[in-house]
Amino acid sequence: MTRNFALWVIPALFTALLFAMGAASQPFWQVFNLDPDYYYLTNGLLLVEGLAPTDMGHPGTPVHVFFAAVLRLMHVGEPTGAIVDAVLRDPERHLRMVTWVMYPLIGLSLVALGRAFASATGRLAPALLAQGAPFLSMIIPKFGLHPKPEGFLIIAVAMVLIAALRVVKAETLTDRHVGWLGLALGFGIACKIQFAALGLIPLFILDRRRLFLVLPLTTIAGFLIFFSPALPSLDIFLGWWAKVLTHSGAYGTGEAGVVQSGRYPKAVIGLFGSKIIFTVVILLSLFALAGYVRLRRRGLIAADKLAGLLTGLVAAEIFTILAVAKQPAAHYLVPALLLTGPSLAILFVLSGKVFSPRPHLRAWSVLGLILVLISAQASWKQYAELARWTREAQAFDMGRFKACAKIDFDSASTLPYALQRGDMNSKGRYSPKLAEFMPTDHYTWFINEHSWWSSGFMQWNKPMKPAEVLAAYPCAIFRGNQGSRLVEWAVRELGSFRPDDACPVGEENVFTFGIRCDGSTPLAK
Repeated sequence: MTRNFALWVIPALFTALLFAMGAASQPFWQVFNLDPDYYYLTNGLLLVEGLAPTDMGHPGTPVHVFFAAVLRLMHVGEPTGAIVDAVLRDPERHLRMVTWVMYPLIGLSLVALGRAFASATGRLAPALLAQGAPFLSMIIPKFGLHPKPEGFLIIAVAMVLIAALRVVKAETLTDRHVGWLGLALGFGIACKIQFAALGLIPLFILDRRRLFLVLPLTTIAGFLIFFSPALPSLDIFLGWWAKVLTHSGAYGTGEAGVVQSGRYPKAVIGLFGSKIIFTVVILLSLFALAGYVRLRRRGLIAADKLAGLLTGLVAAEIFTILAVAKQPAAHYLVPALLLTGPSLAILFVLSGKVFSPRPHLRAWSVLGLILVLISAQASWKQYAELARWTREAQAFDMGRFKACAKIDFDSASTLPYALQRGDMNSKGRYSPKLAEFMPTDHYTWFINEHSWWSSGFMQWNKPMKPAEVLAAYPCAIFRGNQGSRLVEWAVRELGSFRPDDACPVGEENVFTFGIRCDGSTPLAK
């Protein structure tokens, strides 16, 4: 009873943290949230209508399906058209519900992970260490609180490790054990392609037949099952990843070639250096594995298949770094970062083979306390940062500019911009409907070439001319977080860009014409 209760504590705390951070960072249309929350909302709507999602970069299909399922359940018995209209008119309420359903599922996956480690090791401490993984890097809760792949990757990693532990501890290994592992891998890859790095884990725990026959077949089957709703958009997915894999730079926008050789080594070092706990645990794991091999050769300790699992975790972690360094974005490390806690759990078991029980437990208790203190401080800091970002974004009163044209450029904290950008990732399907009821004085200037559409000045599905819009209003407000890029585009399009006022709003820039930031009329020039 005590052990069962203990296995719920960390998952409950993490779930509570997600709810708290989620509340502090809403609404979802703020600039630090909308990419890709609104993409998944509109692509979930496509599935509600029986259409394939078109935002395929992750590919994220399980997330699209989850959105569609929750949206349907929120409007049981209603016709499809009514659901689409309700979601577009009140997107924030629907996004909140999706996240509120997702958070407990993440918590339950951590409970299951803890139980798997407790069963495999017979100890509570390794289970708690494994469950603590999401707290060991603030990247995980920061991105896991959104309705996008990262939250689902927590579930997927738990599934893979539960299946791997069953393989390791099975008295008689069967194809069914390996089948569940393959399905879990397929699910994770369908969430985010970088998850494929965890496919290295089975290399160290399976025999040849199952490794080269059963596992590939079940992994492919799992991927196809979870990817199947998006099969009509397979050409988008393959075209995107062909570009990413054959060209350097972010999202394959650089020159031909897998990586930029001059930057790649620095990116690898930078990723390891920026994740201290993650890197230290990898080094400790390598040291422990070297010691394990040496002691095994001398016959001083018994064999333990958990050592093979730890080897697989380290291989997956290092390979993830090498793959992500092509475009060194920290949130792409989430699957690997989630292996830090399970690695510590196995280190606990292996170190217990060579150290006396009492000093061993005492040392790990101290380490656990240190990790708790670090995690608590980091969690509070992350919560406070999100709350500050929200206060800053909301502090600027757009109500004082009612007579002005509102021109959002990449990327702006406004609901029209979030919906417009989300709809562009749905190939503009909902723009005609949005144009019926959204404010008519809002315009969008995409100054970057985006994934599935080009740059340009528009209002929903209608291309516009910036000069004509500016001439039609007594004043204009430009808002976004790439001010220098806007100036380049505005000078090219308008011939000049001389705002009457400029004011920072958090990470965004606001430029005003015909009015000042405080709403007053500028002096005649």
